[in-house]
Amino acid sequence: MHFEGRQGETVINTIICTVGASLRKLCSMASIEIADRLLHLKDPIGNRDFGAEINSLASILSQSVLSSRDYLYFLTSDTEEGKKIGDALKSFFDHSKDMSFENVSVNPISDLDDSRPDDFQNKGLRNLVKKIAEIYKHHMDNLLINATGGYKAQIALSLAFGMGVKIPVYYRFETFDGVIKLPPMPLSLDVELWLENKGLLDTLEMNSVINEKDLEREYDYRINFSSLPAEIKLLIDREQDSVGHMLSLSPMGEVFVQACRLSLGKLDVEASLKDSSVPIENRLKKSSKEAHSNKMISDNQSFIDKLVSIPFIEEVLVRGSSQKFDRNEFVCKQFGEIIKARYSTRGGTLYMEIRTTARNPYELEKAVEVINRYLL
Repeated sequence: MHFEGRQGETVINTIICTVGASLRKLCSMASIEIADRLLHLKDPIGNRDFGAEINSLASILSQSVLSSRDYLYFLTSDTEEGKKIGDALKSFFDHSKDMSFENVSVNPISDLDDSRPDDFQNKGLRNLVKKIAEIYKHHMDNLLINATGGYKAQIALSLAFGMGVKIPVYYRFETFDGVIKLPPMPLSLDVELWLENKGLLDTLEMNSVINEKDLEREYDYRINFSSLPAEIKLLIDREQDSVGHMLSLSPMGEVFVQACRLSLGKLDVEASLKDSSVPIENRLKKSSKEAHSNKMISDNQSFIDKLVSIPFIEEVLVRGSSQKFDRNEFVCKQFGEIIKARYSTRGGTLYMEIRTTARNPYELEKAVEVINRYLL
């Protein structure tokens, strides 16, 4: 969804607003009572009794930034206080004579609770980024972020995401009379760096935390952390405990992954996959010594036949198998210049390496997308 107004200007009709505790002093009241009190106040830009969220949104509306007031999303903490303030703000913007929006929603962010610091850092902040990315997908460039309210980390990540996908971010400093549009950072996303490390980053995104040994066992991927690019190390939290090194995607890593994923769709890159010249009957490679793997291949021949028949497949190398089974599942991810996959059924799990006709990271990403779409 992307609209343009006069002279190619982007139409802005949606606001994402982070919510803090500026109305905490009113939390002894019910949400509807807080809203009613706010609706009777005057001067929403200058009167601090309205709270930071209304002050800043009133300032944005006064600048005629929005072409229409279609959607307003409040992102609150995962606390009773945060949800109550969010509900009060929704009621205010539903009923305000001068500041109403057609659609107002309150979105509590799971685990964004500073009384649980570990969950806040490892889950809550990443969930915040995921929610912003989800909203962005629905509205694309037709929105702005008001990052005035909330925890400082919440504000920083909202700003980083907005800068990453190049949408406007507004902020009201406490001593300022109104909001300012924060200047864009002179930085650009390295989408190719993301694509080259996509398998690792996607796996970390899927898991709140994962042991390095489990990364190898579950995803057939042995990580040498010291050899990773410095830029990738900065996106990963790595801590040692009694069972070894534990890895997780940092909140800023979540911003990087989400922003790159969304930006890839905007890039004017031709990613066409040539048909393989290898005959279909010669594409499967397996070891005669792997009795269990060969039995699994035989038991799941229809799946294997479907995989090797994909036009751009050059080779499917069965590297091994295990008898471990949790659920029927096919996982296919890009690791460097190859694709690694695992296929689980009640007979166990097959581990495979897939080579294709892809010539660059963009084509490899497309190959993974097509394989998943074809087989899932």
